[in-house]
Amino acid sequence: MTTETTTPVRRRGGPTKGDQREAQILEAARGLLSDRSVNDLTVDAIAKAAGVSRTAFYFYFPTKHAVVAAMLDGLWEEFGTTHAWLASTGPAPADLREHHRQTAAVWQEHREILTCTMGPVGYEPLVEWVEKARARYDQALAAKIRRDRAAGLATDGIDADALADMVSDLRTARFRVMARLTGAELEKGLDELTEVVLRMVYGSAPQA
Repeated sequence: MTTETTTPVRRRGGPTKGDQREAQILEAARGLLSDRSVNDLTVDAIAKAAGVSRTAFYFYFPTKHAVVAAMLDGLWEEFGTTHAWLASTGPAPADLREHHRQTAAVWQEHREILTCTMGPVGYEPLVEWVEKARARYDQALAAKIRRDRAAGLATDGIDADALADMVSDLRTARFRVMARLTGAELEKGLDELTEVVLRMVYGSAPQA
């Protein structure tokens, strides 16, 4: 009779030194972006802030834009969790405002990173992320507009895709502003954005 023995798989108990070093670089870049644009960000500045050599930086990231792209990766799911209103039926003003509140919270937490996506971007993975994030929202909103128009809940008019694109432009501009607002100013901004979107899509601003 043969007795088979197995060697237990050794599990990593926590972050490796490499994981910690990569996290240092990401955190350093985040801090630097609080007072400069991505165009003014340099590998040397990131490495110095992270306490690593330039050579060590390149072991983890090929470019400064790759660092920004890595920071954006985690935001895909965060934005996805704010999209419940897009699957709703009709105006649902309270749900739309909550959608805006949650989105504004993501912008406030990650303002430095998201601001990098607002201007000309030359790093292809970053361009792709911005385009995918925009397309996901625009397509879902256009689908909602078509559903609600078919049900007689939204006014006909501008092509649904074009209207969704206009709403997206407005939202992006307003969230960039609201990312720096707090208290009553933020609440007012959320109310105003919600009313404008309702008027654009439904022709009026129904009360909750």
